[in-house]
Amino acid sequence: FLLPAAPPPDEKALAKEPGPIYTLVDPFVVNLADSRDSPHFAKVGVALRFSTLSAAAILPAKGTEKAHTESDSELRDIVISTLQEHSSSDLSQPDGRDAVKREIVKEVNKKTELKILDVYYTEFAVQ
Repeated sequence: FLLPAAPPPDEKALAKEPGPIYTLVDPFVVNLADSRDSPHFAKVGVALRFSTLSAAAILPAKGTEKAHTESDSELRDIVISTLQEHSSSDLSQPDGRDAVKREIVKEVNKKTELKILDVYYTEFAVQ
């Protein structure tokens, strides 16, 4: 007897389904878009909620304990670039921090083959 083949996975549904959370290893220290007369910086730790579709890119390899992604440098660059476009006053407000999260999601999904659904701050300080 032959069993019917399993239907192919619905990639659109998997791209919207919450998957694992990946925490970028080190916090970022970023110069902000404030004037040169009054420079400010932010120290930010970030975790990304991947979709189920992208889960394989970050799940631990067999025999290892840590999750990984080959795109870690690319993800860090996107987060840094996005943060640098904002001033300390933007990031001092909850709406500003939420706007940055949405921008990071948009940029990662546009510039990489990975699909993320949300961004979480694990550490956040503006000076």
